[in-house]
Amino acid sequence: MNDLTTIKNEIQSSISDFNEPFTNYLVNLGLPVKGILAPIEERQIVINSIESEIQKISVENRQFATYLTRFLSSVAAGLFDGAVTYLWNETIKSLRKMIINFDLDYFLKVSSELNNRYKNLRTEDDLSQISDFDLLHACNRMGLITDHVFEVFKFINYMRNHSSAAHPNDSEISAFDLLSWLDNCIKYAINATPNEEAVKLKQLLYNIRTSVIPESDFKYIGENIAELPKVMIEDFLSTIFGMYTDSNINTNVSSNIEGIAKYVWNLSSEPKKHSIGEKFGYFRKNGDVARKDKANDFLLVVDGLSYKDEDSIAQEIRDSLANLMTTHNSINNFYNEEPWARQLKTLLPTSGNIPQSILSDWVKTIVVCYSGNGNGYREGVDEGALPYYKEFIKNFDNKALVCLLNLMDDPILLMDLDTTKANQRFKKLCAAHSSHCKNVFIADALNYLATCSEPLSKVHKTTTFKDLLSKVNSQF
Repeated sequence: MNDLTTIKNEIQSSISDFNEPFTNYLVNLGLPVKGILAPIEERQIVINSIESEIQKISVENRQFATYLTRFLSSVAAGLFDGAVTYLWNETIKSLRKMIINFDLDYFLKVSSELNNRYKNLRTEDDLSQISDFDLLHACNRMGLITDHVFEVFKFINYMRNHSSAAHPNDSEISAFDLLSWLDNCIKYAINATPNEEAVKLKQLLYNIRTSVIPESDFKYIGENIAELPKVMIEDFLSTIFGMYTDSNINTNVSSNIEGIAKYVWNLSSEPKKHSIGEKFGYFRKNGDVARKDKANDFLLVVDGLSYKDEDSIAQEIRDSLANLMTTHNSINNFYNEEPWARQLKTLLPTSGNIPQSILSDWVKTIVVCYSGNGNGYREGVDEGALPYYKEFIKNFDNKALVCLLNLMDDPILLMDLDTTKANQRFKKLCAAHSSHCKNVFIADALNYLATCSEPLSKVHKTTTFKDLLSKVNSQF
């Protein structure tokens, strides 16, 4: 068999020999060719560099990397946009494999916290029903991928969604783009392992499900949970609440959860406690008496009865916000956001006041969707949903504006704000509220966001904004 160098030379020669007659064939058919097929030299860069990348993958894993074969086939043909799609498919496939090997049940519970539409998912096959963005978000919250990797994969996912025919675009993908993304896919998905904190939490969940934990250990477990990142603690609270309210739970698991629940509850934020309390009203409204009673028992254990929501309106709005955010971060968002925006309009209480427990989620979701993703001829937004977003934003009160200012370090809010169109829309929003807000501290902070020269993704790190935000928070 020929060595790889000889084979690569044969491939490059074949590409050159094939490209010109194939291009002439397309032209004679009256089909466009400009900007569609990557230049031969770009294809050769990938082919010359691919060997060292593939060798990073174990022989066993290579045998199942079917999408990488399709990735290379697309590269050879000059279809770099198709290569991105196949590379992304391999990334998602690898992340799903890591999830299954880690703790599928825990992942599905975290996913259901991101979007209630996932609440009935149970098996490996159900993972395909979770949107790519939500899968990344859940993996990040669980510690399966770091914040940095989350940002890397968000960008590759964005390019998969917006550098293809899904939307009109002027994107160009180079050989070095593909090689960089391939390297990230291999490093952070195919060859990835969960971090130490995630592994510890996995072991704790296993022990809760399978062991009788001595009462003397609960305080020690609580102290260890306190060392976890806040988002992992709060997702763990949601997970044990979901386990506790499951009608099939056994006595030992219930006792284990009751022993540690108060520690986890006390480490969680007020909005998170309210979101747990909302479940009581949600179960009540849907006639789920057994789970409603178990929710009440859980709140009794953690001294959280004051957080109990009797009518569940916040939970319904939270569900619609999650569906809107999922849609916004999926393919064809420009055509699919309007129904969810309309649904939110129908759910608003007659007073127009947003429940405090979901105010932060409300502000973030509406601002993200109004600002858009900066891509396409539609200003990066769903024009059908835009009137709803404008109405919601016009009605932001001081509490909502304070939420917005405190979200300026949130990666979901910031993910597209440095693109030209989204940047302009967000600054326009800030300028409009700054000119009408009667609270001088809020107005000054908003005016700074509207006029600053720094990238919006970096503003929260500036001394000026920190000082302005500190003054705002001292008033509220």
